[in-house]
Amino acid sequence: MSTLVTSELRKVLTLRFWWALAVAPVVIALFTGAIYGTVADGLELVDEENPEAAATIALMIAILATSLAAAVFGAVNAGSEFRHHTFTPTFLTTRGRDPVLAAKLGVTALFGFGYAVAVEIVTVACLLVFGGDSIEFTPQFLTLLPVAVVVTTLWALLGAGLSLLFASSTAAAVTLLAWFPVGELIVGAVLRSVGADGAVGWLPGALTLSTLTFPVGIEWLPPWQASLVALTIWTVAACGLGWWWTRRRDID
Repeated sequence: MSTLVTSELRKVLTLRFWWALAVAPVVIALFTGAIYGTVADGLELVDEENPEAAATIALMIAILATSLAAAVFGAVNAGSEFRHHTFTPTFLTTRGRDPVLAAKLGVTALFGFGYAVAVEIVTVACLLVFGGDSIEFTPQFLTLLPVAVVVTTLWALLGAGLSLLFASSTAAAVTLLAWFPVGELIVGAVLRSVGADGAVGWLPGALTLSTLTFPVGIEWLPPWQASLVALTIWTVAACGLGWWWTRRRDID
């Protein structure tokens, strides 16, 4: 198993996409940390009950971008094997498909974890540099840091699961890029039109928003603990279906 993990790491590190996808989230983290660090005093005056508002908003924006980048990374990392037809020799030289898929998902989770940690370091550093004494890191905000890492890791795995299910990194990446800004809004509007307003808060994007804003809170979203569990279920479902279908299909 360790040999497969090492092989997967080498595959990723020899390509450029892993760091190219990290550039945008890091840049966004720099800007959000600087901007919300600068306006922290004003936000605290507006909402005295939430002194961590500036830090929470900055981290939320940065992690949302990071989650999307991690999801696309997962899609590309898992699905590129189909496009380049490299799954066949890999499967033929190992004892079954399960160890290969486990190693691929494990490496995907590792990079999702790394993306989140890097962006959190940049965000917090910028908040401290530009906000100074006006930035307050409350216990709620400190709890948000590991939660945000979990969310980003889940999105990386969700992207990988979709890619395995579709047998295409392009289809999975396009689906994710469309879902984040537009797709969920459309699905939410359809659900509201048929009277299923309560279901809107259980869509993946809404669950992510609920989890990342729990120090401040959004009334119409589920509690953050339930949201994190539900997002995990979405991820397990995507990975489970992708794993199952990859085991059953014929690989060219």
